[in-house]
Amino acid sequence: MKKGTSFLNSRLLLAICCAAPFCLQAQDRAYVLCEGAQDFYSGEVLEAPRIGFIDLSASMPEFEVLRVFEGHSFAVDLALSEDGSQIYVSAEDTVFKLDAASGEVLAQQPLEGARQVLLQGDRLFVTRGDADPVTWGSVEFEHYFVALDAQDLSWNAGWAAEGNAGPGWASEGICLNGGGVYVAVNNAFAYGEEVGRIGRIDLVTGDYTEVDLGSDGLNPVHLFTTDDGAVVSVNAQQYDGTSLSRWAEAANAETEVVADVTAGCGAADWYEGGVLYQVYGEGNFRKADGTTLAELEGWNGNGGSVYTMHVLSAGQALLGNTDFSTTGSVELWDFESGLQWSLPVGISPGRIAVTLSANVVTEASANRTLIRSVDLLGRPHTSGNGMLLHQWSDGTVSKELRLAD
Repeated sequence: MKKGTSFLNSRLLLAICCAAPFCLQAQDRAYVLCEGAQDFYSGEVLEAPRIGFIDLSASMPEFEVLRVFEGHSFAVDLALSEDGSQIYVSAEDTVFKLDAASGEVLAQQPLEGARQVLLQGDRLFVTRGDADPVTWGSVEFEHYFVALDAQDLSWNAGWAAEGNAGPGWASEGICLNGGGVYVAVNNAFAYGEEVGRIGRIDLVTGDYTEVDLGSDGLNPVHLFTTDDGAVVSVNAQQYDGTSLSRWAEAANAETEVVADVTAGCGAADWYEGGVLYQVYGEGNFRKADGTTLAELEGWNGNGGSVYTMHVLSAGQALLGNTDFSTTGSVELWDFESGLQWSLPVGISPGRIAVTLSANVVTEASANRTLIRSVDLLGRPHTSGNGMLLHQWSDGTVSKELRLAD
């Protein structure tokens, strides 16, 4: 980007930030973490990861970028504070604490291989795992599960892999259930050597216990708390099938194979007593009962592969879609009425979180989908940064300032 253009974009961004009052409490926001894009062969970062928000109460929602994570090639997860005023983000080798209104960095902590995060009381729990760019094997860590102080992100505790004091391999999904934090242990960065375990940290004693999901339960990715106090995982196996596992404390885990095609990194979420999940290549979402793992009536979805989803409590879902290299979008779907709106965001929207008040999003009077995006000269937009114009199916046009990486 030319120096003059970069300066202009900076001034435009400053003007936008100064003109917008900090009225977070008056809005229902969906925060979207976009992982960005990287050239698989050269390692070049094509678009840096970023976080932004969508005002769900707006009649014409738009995606507003809060922060671009310069110097990072990807970001994985985010968590919101209970009052929605702060955001925690895991970005490759650093955990950030951000002001939710301005995107200002309030604290940060270097942490190689930071994966998913969970805020509980005054601690932020983090799972870890990473691939070695030279050997393409799994990076070994002393601790695959740690806790940081939620205030300043200083080190609070770590559960060592040695001696079974904590997870012994790279870990991913994480959830809170009663008096424990549960973690999906999968060793997913060592292809062909995946494991399938669910671990539990007792929040009072700090003790770690673990259950083996068996040969059919390899590679748990998503982890959810059930209505009856158990946990359910969606397992990608060795990328050759999909299974579901359920573990109630003090009992063996139950695992059911549900497909001979993997779920991979596809979307999943909890909804009305069961888990909605997508198998690779299927446009619909399957549903499994959280108590029995029996198949229930699912949901048609948007007809394509979805990267992430966040189910709202009123039978609505936010879906994140991407081609992983040039585009990303978020859609609002009502399970009964269908598509409500769709709008462009950053590349690879991998995680969506909403403020607690955002339980219902007002349905649009008509479906509003994106027709095309152009730059200020009217040229079709495919990739890159700058000021963009988006033409919508309802005849409206919106602007987006896409920040320089």
